[in-house]
Parts: sequence; C-alpha cells; structure tokens
Amino acid sequence: MSVPSVPPNSAKIMEAVQQALRGLDVGSTEAVRILSWANSETPAIYDRDQTAYLVLGSYRDPYLRRVRAVSDRLNRRYGTYAFLIGDLSDIDLPRLPEFRVKFHITATLSDYVAAVFEQDAGGEINELGKLGETEYFEKAYALPRAYQWETEDHLSDERDVLAAGAQLMAATDIDDESKAAELEVLVDRANQTGIDISVDEVTTTLEEDAFEVPSYSWVHLNDFRLFELHGRCYPWTTEDELLEATDDLPGSPRPEWEQ
Repeated sequence: MSVPSVPPNSAKIMEAVQQALRGLDVGSTEAVRILSWANSETPAIYDRDQTAYLVLGSYRDPYLRRVRAVSDRLNRRYGTYAFLIGDLSDIDLPRLPEFRVKFHITATLSDYVAAVFEQDAGGEINELGKLGETEYFEKAYALPRAYQWETEDHLSDERDVLAAGAQLMAATDIDDESKAAELEVLVDRANQTGIDISVDEVTTTLEEDAFEVPSYSWVHLNDFRLFELHGRCYPWTTEDELLEATDDLPGSPRPEWEQ
C-alpha cells in the first residue's frame, strides 16, 4: 500500500489547520487527507517563482462573475497565480469545518489576498472579519463596491461628504444617536480639509436627495475604514473601475503589449 506524498511545507500547513480549528485535535486519517490534498492542490500557491493571489468574494450570481474577473485580470500578469477557494477540490473531512481549513491553508500560503465586497450579507462578509482579525490582514486588500472614502485624504469636495454621510445613514447595526455622533465626526474631518459644510446642511440634503449606496453594516464600514487607513482599500462602482483597481494591486504588472 502506497503512502500519500507529504508536501515540503507540511509543518506550516498543519499549523494553519490548528489555527483554523482553534487547537482541536485532528485525527490521523484527517491529517493524511489534509496533507494529501495540500500536496495535490497547493504547489502552485507556494511556488516561489510566482506571486500567488487568493481571491475572495461571493460565489452567487451576479457577484461571482466580478470575482472571477479580478482573478482573470491578475492571471494576465507575468508570474502570477490567482485562484478562488471554490476552484480547489474537496478534502473530504466530514467531521471538520472544511472551508475554514481550506481558507487558512490557502491564506497562509498565498502572497496576497484580494477580497471583493458588494453586499452586507453572505460568506464574503465573514471572510472580511477573518482578514481583519488575523495575521492575513498584512497581505490583504479590500475592494468594496461603492464604499465612500471617509478619511481626510479622500474627502475632496462636498459631494464626497454627502456620499459618505448617505453611507453612514444607510448603515445597519447602529442606532440613530450613534449615527448622529459619527456624522459630526465626518463633518469635522471635512472641515479640516477645507470643505465648508455643516451637519445641518448634510442632513437636509440627504433628506431631499436620493443617494444610491449599499447598506453595509457599521461593523463592515469600520473594517473598510481600517483597510483605508492602511492604504489597502480600493473602492469601485463599475466593473471597469474594479479592473482598474485590480491593476493597482501589488505584484508584477500586466504585460506592456496588453496595456
């Protein structure tokens, strides 16, 4: 009976598994299956001759199409391997939370993580929480649809302030009193950049005009702002803007002849 091959970084892989399972004991059969799977599915990820990108996002239509568009765009670069967890085979771990295992293994082995967000519900939002609270944050980039910049560096005119205010008002999981307090903070940021606008002006304009904004939760807006403060948040509205943002991600650029 042949013994399954073990990948050269098996210790690192099993360390990622332990992190995924919070120290839960892994049976010998499960360990063999995990290492056999890693030996088959992950060599392209940790190959040092190329840059590996784990691309996260919703697997539902129409969102999946845009997640794949980001992956395809990255794969046009020389020496880049971009992939989705869903494209990897199953490990066959009936007892264990398999997605968590695959997420932590692939995030550990990848050079970068690019996460596309379009809504305040779905699996990709859970992934946002994982990225913000783990060591993967240092290699991660957030691409949220229609997120309005909120820090001073990105508030350039009154329209920016109104859009950020509309986003704040549409946020879930935050009461009216907290929204009012945050709106004052936003206006203060705007005033510090030289934009002459008041809380009353923002409130009145938002009541009169309709601003189309996603209803992200307050928790998610805070995570996006964290990425923004670290210079790793790339908002977009159209698919063309999403692809332009993808081109700004680190790693090898697209070939000159294609550009």
